[in-house]
Amino acid sequence: MKYLAFVLLFLLASCSQSGKEARLDQEKMAQILVDIHVDEAKISGMEIVSADTNLLLFHVLEKSTLKKHRVDSVTLVHSFHAYVREPKEFIKLYERVNEIMEQRKKASETSHR
Repeated sequence: MKYLAFVLLFLLASCSQSGKEARLDQEKMAQILVDIHVDEAKISGMEIVSADTNLLLFHVLEKSTLKKHRVDSVTLVHSFHAYVREPKEFIKLYERVNEIMEQRKKASETSHR
C-alpha cells in the first residue's frame, strides 16, 4: 500500500492540467489500476527489505502493465489526475476497481477448486 501512496503522489505532482476529454475511460483506467494494485501485492508478498529494490521491481511491473494495456505513463498520469480532480468520478472509479478485484478473487478461488 505504501507503493500506491508513492505512485499517487508522483502522479499528482507530475501533472499540471488534464481534462475529461483527455482521460482514459473508467473501465480501462480501472483495469490498469487493478493490475497496478496486484503488482504492489506481489512485491509486498516478497518481503524484500530494501526499499530501492522494491521500487525497482515496481517500476518493472508497472512498465509491463502499461505495455499490456497499450497505455503510456503520461496518459496514465493525466487520466489519474483528471479523476482525482473530480471526487465523485474518482469514487466511482475505485468502486469499479473493487468490483474487478472481487471478480478476479472469485474466479481465482473457483479455478483452484
